[in-house]
Amino acid sequence: MGCDNKQRPHIFIMKYYVTKTELKIVDGKLIGTETILTKPSEESAAIEGARRFRALGTENVHVVKHVAKRFRKLMREQNKRRKENPLTVADIAEMAKQAQDEICKDYEG
Repeated sequence: MGCDNKQRPHIFIMKYYVTKTELKIVDGKLIGTETILTKPSEESAAIEGARRFRALGTENVHVVKHVAKRFRKLMREQNKRRKENPLTVADIAEMAKQAQDEICKDYEG
């Protein structure tokens, strides 16, 4: 009934992920959004990922300890923001027309 030497204690490896924060003023209110950039991984991988995002010019990049409840909440919010205004073919056609008008204006002027 003693301690079995073959049993190993459970080792918990902490997970981390990279996020980006943005602050905007909308209608006089300060709005903050946090966007997840990577999936949870070991600390060294997350730090390297953050370094690479910063090297690409991304600002306000942070390494955050993975807490499942907070991570899922951020993912739900992020998915809602992404699905709010889906782009339609009409929107793309309008943007293409505006771009063409600007190009023609620059070419003529």
